[in-house]
Amino acid sequence: MDLGDLGAAIAIAFTYFTIIYITGLGGLYSERSGIVNIGLEGMMIIGTVTGSWGTGFFTNDLGWGQPWGPLMGLLVGFIAGGLFALIHAVATITFRVDQIVSGVVINLVAIGLARFLSQLFFDQATQSAPGQPKLSPITIPGLSSLPWGLGSAFEQLSPMVIVAFLLVIPVWYSLNRMRWGLRLRSCGENPEATRSLGVRVAEYRYQGVLLSGALAGLAGAFLAIEVSEFWREGQTQGLGFIALAALILSNWNPIRLMGAAFLFGFAQAIPLRLDDFFLFSWAPPQVIRMIPYVVTIVAIAGFVGKVRPPAAAGRAYEGGSAL
Repeated sequence: MDLGDLGAAIAIAFTYFTIIYITGLGGLYSERSGIVNIGLEGMMIIGTVTGSWGTGFFTNDLGWGQPWGPLMGLLVGFIAGGLFALIHAVATITFRVDQIVSGVVINLVAIGLARFLSQLFFDQATQSAPGQPKLSPITIPGLSSLPWGLGSAFEQLSPMVIVAFLLVIPVWYSLNRMRWGLRLRSCGENPEATRSLGVRVAEYRYQGVLLSGALAGLAGAFLAIEVSEFWREGQTQGLGFIALAALILSNWNPIRLMGAAFLFGFAQAIPLRLDDFFLFSWAPPQVIRMIPYVVTIVAIAGFVGKVRPPAAAGRAYEGGSAL
């Protein structure tokens, strides 16, 4: 295996790390508030189609050009994901619908809604026009000069990759040092005690779920705009569920989530650039394409008994409908 292939694989891993990590952070906020959100995949799907439309609309129709067109596309995906998450919030918090059932419905509805929106936006049901504009790539000085081809991992990166790495700082600070974050976490641990202190549990849970949808929508928009450069049906390929697996593996910790997201991101890169590595060269292509999902299952199976989710996550709170 050429080390240049390894460098290219790491670059791909950074891209998928960004998708998985941003989506996982969304799930982190929701589940820390006490609402399990397995609908992240569906919220990502909505982010892909709306983000792609937003980029084309602001770039071509309004003539905003670079970098505003792609940036507005990312913002549209962010907003659309949050609005779509409102369905999950109303169902689980106000009407106390089973959170797993609601998440499954969200994923199913997203598929049909994305096809409807695609027909509305692009006049075709399964994809948009390819070659949409994206943000100008950046190269990290110093690291891009690493020898043996490893420097290619730090060349031509999307600025969103850097944003994803930096997000750990405000997320950790908001959850561990801000009053808002401490109250959000208490809603996921003991909502009854939190309510007795005068905190509106439902309000914080709404915020957690809406933020989870917005971040998942942002990740979906990034996938469509920066990675694929167009929208096509099914392009999320289960990345929302992989983000949930990374969240569980990280024990709901934003710092550990970075490691889990990069692990699964690198697994995504194996079928794309490392399929000729001697450990994989013997296997048929179908097996190689299964590697990201096998890694996810093995990682969860090995660590699921060692994690502790928020105590009240998945449990309906009887006072939940009172804002």
